[in-house]
Amino acid sequence: MTPTKIERRTLIAGTIVFLAIIVVGLTVAIAAGQERAAILSTTVTPVATATVTVPSVIPTAMAAAAASPTVNASGTVSSKGSYALDFTLPTFGKAGCLVCHGDKNLVVAQGDLTVSYWIDEEAYKLSAHASITCAGCHVDYGYKAPHGQVGGPDWKAIAKQSCKNCHPQQYADWNLGAHAIRPVGVGQPDPKAASKPLCGDCHGSHFMPVLKDNPAGKAEVRAQAQQMCGRSGCHPDYWANYNDYYHGAAYKTGAADAPPCWTCHGTHNVMNSKDRTAPTNAENLGGTNSCGAIGCHQGAGPALASYVPMIHGRAAITEKNPIVMFFSGLFGGK
Repeated sequence: MTPTKIERRTLIAGTIVFLAIIVVGLTVAIAAGQERAAILSTTVTPVATATVTVPSVIPTAMAAAAASPTVNASGTVSSKGSYALDFTLPTFGKAGCLVCHGDKNLVVAQGDLTVSYWIDEEAYKLSAHASITCAGCHVDYGYKAPHGQVGGPDWKAIAKQSCKNCHPQQYADWNLGAHAIRPVGVGQPDPKAASKPLCGDCHGSHFMPVLKDNPAGKAEVRAQAQQMCGRSGCHPDYWANYNDYYHGAAYKTGAADAPPCWTCHGTHNVMNSKDRTAPTNAENLGGTNSCGAIGCHQGAGPALASYVPMIHGRAAITEKNPIVMFFSGLFGGK
């Protein structure tokens, strides 16, 4: 083969190799670009831990003193961004109110206090109202972010009275009793309304025990006389002097047959003792709805009334006893 032919074939072979390298390079580049485009089109941008300002939901009178602290909470991907703000009420779990209220860090500053607005979902599932959604009691709430004053300054009162929608007879009884809020005239509200208890003040809120066919639940409620009746703002004085041996002292030490407040005074239709229809009225003591009730002193009659002053007045009566007065004076009142 002549040198000219060798040179020509070498040139052709080099050209072919060069073109092959270019083609391979372009192919790799195109494939890489397509792969990158595919990845970008299918990847969801990770949601970082968000810092959220907790909305103020306290009454207007306290709003000026309240600050809105920041709370760290895990975001939930949705079309609205980090939080699923487009859910529909009523609904349970992470699709509803518990998107926020299921967070243990959800707090609201009220003056110098930090109040938690966390709801323990597991505890709620064990309560008497486990099947009731949040909006079943918070009937004035439609979801907005943030809440602000969604329910107005009386949102707590509205929730505390919502029980009447499911317990109409108990509400009717309460409305006839001394605890009911009654206007004193046209355009004149009840001046004692702020001190009168609503359903939720006595029964609590989210974690009411189951009573039906549940002795443990009934025992739990039975032990709550101080929380229901004797706490500050209600009748702490009557709780303090409920100390007679057979009733108050026995109840406070856990005696199963000793009466809590409502055994004598009634439950929802509590009446002032001066009212002639009240079971604690002097004319009714010993009757079937008071001391003479089944399980108490059945058949005792009105003669039992002579002991009644001791139930809440034992300490005062004892102090006036001549023997006690003598020894009190002798030992300097000790």
